[in-house]
Amino acid sequence: MQPRDSKRARPLPDPTLLEALDSDLLLRCASYLDADGLARLGRSSAAFGTPQAGQQRSLANEAAHQRFRQSATDEERRCLPKHDDESDIGLYRAL
Repeated sequence: MQPRDSKRARPLPDPTLLEALDSDLLLRCASYLDADGLARLGRSSAAFGTPQAGQQRSLANEAAHQRFRQSATDEERRCLPKHDDESDIGLYRAL
């Protein structure tokens, strides 16, 4: 008889497997989240919330930046200028 916990999910053997995924794929998946979801994603892991080498924005902020660019009208862009200390997620949330 097998122990009951044998059906539980096991952690991935290599934590770098996430890094093997294409950042464009991860960005596309993140683009389906609303502003609160993007904020949670950014807080959940440094891989999503911290800019990686050579990147200006974190993956979560880049997804918010793209969503804002695609969704905001010219008038909304004029009314919602981005401040120096404001994240792209905050700007997208204000939209």
